[in-house]
Amino acid sequence: MIRPARPFAQNYAFVVAGAIFLALMAAAGLRAAPGVLILPLEKAFGWDRASISAAAAVGIFLYGLTGPFAAALMTSFGVRRTVTLSLLLMAVSTGLSSLMTAPWQYMATWGVLAGFSSGAVAMVLGATIVNRWFVARRSLMLGLLTASTATGSLIFLPGMALIAEHYSWKGVVLTVAAVCAVLAPVVWLLVPERPADIGHKPMARPTTTSHPPRARLATP
Repeated sequence: MIRPARPFAQNYAFVVAGAIFLALMAAAGLRAAPGVLILPLEKAFGWDRASISAAAAVGIFLYGLTGPFAAALMTSFGVRRTVTLSLLLMAVSTGLSSLMTAPWQYMATWGVLAGFSSGAVAMVLGATIVNRWFVARRSLMLGLLTASTATGSLIFLPGMALIAEHYSWKGVVLTVAAVCAVLAPVVWLLVPERPADIGHKPMARPTTTSHPPRARLATP
């Protein structure tokens, strides 16, 4: 059953792209956070730098490994559910890390759980959204969603470094958890599975109306 069309008419595709842009930014910020946490964790717990870096390495490895399988998961399970649950898992895993007291717990939360969950919110998500919602401006929108990774690092890194310096490492992990937790319902509410689910069509190229050629005046 097709639901009533939402506001913004065909421009609703931009609302979907905006929500996905924020989700991709959050995933980029999560992946950038371990670089900020190295010194604070070393100072707080006395862990060696190799153990701390190993968790970050595992997280990056699983982030890249999950990407190819995320597309199949979105096809069978749905984009909306996959992204929402991934953001919730990102929030839970990073939030639980605020209670950690041993290196293996950092590995489990930021390495394994956050690695898998953030891998589902990767560039394959941007490509899927663009292919479903846009016919016109596909290259532009894919470029903008690709830029979300750099934008997320640019925004999150200075902020997280400031929090780590003036507060503690717990402030960093709780900030990342809060951002992911807030974005989960945003994606669930604003991102339908397909345009047809809300009575829309993918954003198409503007149609041009051709006018018949004017009749020439006969010369005497």
